[in-house]
Amino acid sequence: MLKPWELPGATMPHHAFPLGEGCWRAPAAKSGICETALLDFGVQPLGNLADGSASYAIHRLKDFLPPLTEGDVNDPAHRAFWIASRLSSARAAMAQPTPAPQFMGILNLTPDSFSDGGIFGGGTMGPLYHAQCLLAEQADILDLGAESTRPGASAVSVEKQLQRLMPVLESLLQFQTPLSIDTRSAEVAARCLDAGASMINDVSGLSDPNMAPLLAENGCKTVLMHMRGTPATMQKHTAYSHLLGEVFDELMVLAQRALGSGMAAEQIILDPGIGFAKTAIQSQQLIAKFECFRALGFPLLAGPSRKSFMTDLLPGVSAAQRDGGTAGAAALCAAQGAAYLRLHRGGKSVDAFKVAAACANPQPVEVPCPSV
Repeated sequence: MLKPWELPGATMPHHAFPLGEGCWRAPAAKSGICETALLDFGVQPLGNLADGSASYAIHRLKDFLPPLTEGDVNDPAHRAFWIASRLSSARAAMAQPTPAPQFMGILNLTPDSFSDGGIFGGGTMGPLYHAQCLLAEQADILDLGAESTRPGASAVSVEKQLQRLMPVLESLLQFQTPLSIDTRSAEVAARCLDAGASMINDVSGLSDPNMAPLLAENGCKTVLMHMRGTPATMQKHTAYSHLLGEVFDELMVLAQRALGSGMAAEQIILDPGIGFAKTAIQSQQLIAKFECFRALGFPLLAGPSRKSFMTDLLPGVSAAQRDGGTAGAAALCAAQGAAYLRLHRGGKSVDAFKVAAACANPQPVEVPCPSV
């Protein structure tokens, strides 16, 4: 079966994902003929959604439909097949086993990050010590950032990023732990990959036109995050007619851009962008429905750590003191299939999300047949 991103018309909006209570979102039928054809596929239209998509109940849809070919999606018969194919492919993606989640430890090298800016001071000793703490707290990956992406943050020059990053990166190679670089700059990414980094975390979703070709050539794992605008302007772009649907579709367009630039599907990790161009309530909604993004067919990263969606939930608690709240959010994301959890601290938070993931997806137990 084709993956969701392999279907014809993959850049078109209204991809399929579960809405809950047995309902699924997909493109609207737009005609009675198409609705009747969908019923023949075992798909019952329930009504339109605010973004122009529709909700459906699935009764007997086959998981393996004949291959979908290119065609006119405005032709009712072909449109029904296209909708059914999107639903079938999304259901197959959701049925894939979820990996054991990994802890990506945040190592900020900035003076202005929202919860730990400037605490390491200059040089490499502070970051090196903090990296050792993260590794002791079960970090699988260290994510180095030299440019704050908090709301309202301004861009940092390539030169300044490299000045902050390179000495620390070189000092961390001794630990033989995968190193990720949190940057929007292809030039910074290239220098760091050459120096030994093995992963890029691009919150801007390939805004630098040189980033995708670089990553395609390198073949490294890459996190692509959903964001509207830039960190300086993103909180002016929080109007959504259907939050989950629009974030879902924009992530698929981003994945298609990466694939079209030569990146392999195996490189791509998607991040719905908790707190980026999202209000506090919208961030909570993303966490509550994090599982639906598995229908994209790519591994997922969740980054809830210490973010401002907790402000009203934990009144009087500073950002640096939100690790308990972070553990709750991380566990919820892990239980819904997050492959990576990007957190400021590990330890008990890692214990929490590992247990949540294991309990949500328990290993099958063989029950011996009773002897006769």
